[in-house]
Amino acid sequence: MGWRNRIDAYGNASMLFHWFTAGAFITAYVIAYYVIWIVDPETSIKPALFGIAPEPDRVIPLLNIHWILGISIGVLTLPRLVWRLWGGVPHHVPGSRLEHLAADVAHWALYAFLILMPVTGYMTTYHPTDFGLFVIPACRDTAFAAWVRDLFGLSVKDLEDIMWSIHSFCGKWLAWPLVVLHVAAALVHHFVRKDAVLRRMLPLKPRPQVVPAHAHPEKRCNP
Repeated sequence: MGWRNRIDAYGNASMLFHWFTAGAFITAYVIAYYVIWIVDPETSIKPALFGIAPEPDRVIPLLNIHWILGISIGVLTLPRLVWRLWGGVPHHVPGSRLEHLAADVAHWALYAFLILMPVTGYMTTYHPTDFGLFVIPACRDTAFAAWVRDLFGLSVKDLEDIMWSIHSFCGKWLAWPLVVLHVAAALVHHFVRKDAVLRRMLPLKPRPQVVPAHAHPEKRCNP
């Protein structure tokens, strides 16, 4: 399997984009709710879940990981879109036009979501995001945020509250329905319809069986 997509399968580049995004998304989600429900004293569930006491000193380090993953997803979605538009995608498996349309709409909705969530999430950051090799400033400290605030006459808190409302709504009410539908559709195709929708995105594929030449004498090359 090469890096480019084929008409019947995704290439290595698309697989890397897909599986990194999936892993980063799930990890970022788990960290966010771990912080909200357990670590942050202001939002933790009371009485403490599993007897784990809130630890305010861990909030920023854990959120920093969440921010790293979110920003990485948003940044990588752009080359992923370029790769999709430039390299094409495998053809649809057999199905109705409505099914193909629904699949296309679902994919583009996921792409929009993978841009909207990181953008709105970053615009709520109140602390620099430390990638180790470099640091991205908190959005509230950037010229871009200042321009948006001046454009709409908003305070720092006003802008962050609006972005948090969008980010929170998408995370609570849009993320999981989109993900569940995406996973459910892949499983239905794999186990019910038994087609190649899921298999062509899996990095490990069975090697094609090599048939000895004597098994098909009619296909031998003439001397």
